Amino acid sequence: MAFTAVEARTALVDLLSAFQSPSNLPGLEAARAEAGNDMIKQMQLVFPAVTRIQAEVISRSVAERTISFRTYLTNNFLRYGFSPDGEGMVQFIQHVKLLEKEDPEVARLHAMVKAHFIPPMTSLTSINGGHVGSN
Repeated sequence: MAFTAVEARTALVDLLSAFQSPSNLPGLEAARAEAGNDMIKQMQLVFPAVTRIQAEVISRSVAERTISFRTYLTNNFLRYGFSPDGEGMVQFIQHVKLLEKEDPEVARLHAMVKAHFIPPMTSLTSINGGHVGSN
């Protein structure tokens, strides 16, 4: 598959738009609120929701999307050719990681997408005042 930096940038922008779409944002915000700072809950609630959205974006054409999703994103989606399963997700990420080495914009956009999967964690220092192991 010839997946170019231009296609990667477009796919990553599509992902970021999908995370903010009216059909996805309320569910993501609810999952994040329920998970709070609990990493296990993040992996149980937020990660699957974000992964589902990513699978939809990288695998389907505009005609296959729901009406509300299509209305919001109109013609921004292209068929990227990745399957909506784990293998397709891995292939997409591998392609993006290769392309981010040669394209700073791909790297920047990929970092923004990754932040949706794994939120920034509070450091141990800020949690317990810098005293490791204190109660």
